[in-house]
Amino acid sequence: MITIEIRGHEKAVLEAAHRISALFLSSGPCQLRRTPGENEVQVLVHADISRGTGDSGYLDPDEAESAGSFLR
Repeated sequence: MITIEIRGHEKAVLEAAHRISALFLSSGPCQLRRTPGENEVQVLVHADISRGTGDSGYLDPDEAESAGSFLR
């Protein structure tokens, strides 16, 4: 499991987070963070890279109970 920090313009950050989720089982993008006075945003994505690309996507609600770190 890895945590990826993505910074940039909001649209690009969300697109990158969704692309990661297409490759690996992930939390999906966590809440956007904004720094006052700055144009860029930050988002964290928690991804399980030990699973194959066929196991990509977000967790179903019934799977989330046993996922541990994927819960917010």
